[in-house]
Amino acid sequence: MDFFRKNCAIYDIIFSLKNYYAWSYLSYFDLKLKYRRTFLGPWWVVLGIAISATAMCLLWSTIFNLDWKNYLTYLFSGFIIWMWISQQVIDAPDVFSGVSSKYIKAYPNPPIFYVFRKCFLSFLLFLHHLPLIVIVVLLVNNRIESSVIYSLPIGLLIIFINAILFTVNIGMLSARYRDIDPLIKSLMPPMLLLTPVLWKPEMLGDYAHYIYFNPFTYFVGIIRNDLIGLDFDMTIWTGALIITLIQIFIYLFLYSRKSKRIVFWV
Repeated sequence: MDFFRKNCAIYDIIFSLKNYYAWSYLSYFDLKLKYRRTFLGPWWVVLGIAISATAMCLLWSTIFNLDWKNYLTYLFSGFIIWMWISQQVIDAPDVFSGVSSKYIKAYPNPPIFYVFRKCFLSFLLFLHHLPLIVIVVLLVNNRIESSVIYSLPIGLLIIFINAILFTVNIGMLSARYRDIDPLIKSLMPPMLLLTPVLWKPEMLGDYAHYIYFNPFTYFVGIIRNDLIGLDFDMTIWTGALIITLIQIFIYLFLYSRKSKRIVFWV
């Protein structure tokens, strides 16, 4: 028990999990505040993404000469999952130096508390899009694989854990070195083209194995593959778990040494 109390990286995680009702309510409040005085609220975002994904499907299926029905589920699910992951990555550098900076200075909550608040808000937004993927898959495939019952919750949990770890790790580095924020924002648009979201790996032919050098491939795949009925890929799940372990080690190293300095950096 003394180890958990002395190691702030573990103690702050436990503190935040015990106070889940606080950051989850604040995330829900942020969601309501963001869409106040609107009739559809966050469903406007769902509608916008649905229109964008449909238009992209018709365009890219024509360019690649693909069956638009099969391509629709692939692109629709991949694009919505990518929007969730990419938004998490783009928002990560600003988690401490942005709006949360005044709370970090004024309240005794640990810095990672505000990371949970930020990531849970993005998760709530994604949950609004998830039924849209299910509807499209049912319309095209007429069924959903039974394995989704357990693979989907596990995949969502893995991505949420990685979102927490990545946000706190990059947030600390960006609070100290402000060049990280514009660097990440400039890298994310080309990463969409390098990730199998708009195209399928088999289109690369002999170069298909290069997709595994892209970490985003794993996190898109652990949700999309079972959801749209693709073959189980053990490499995808193994890669996601390995990245999770690496992020845990980075978090334990950085947070235990630098978390106390965040208040001075922001």
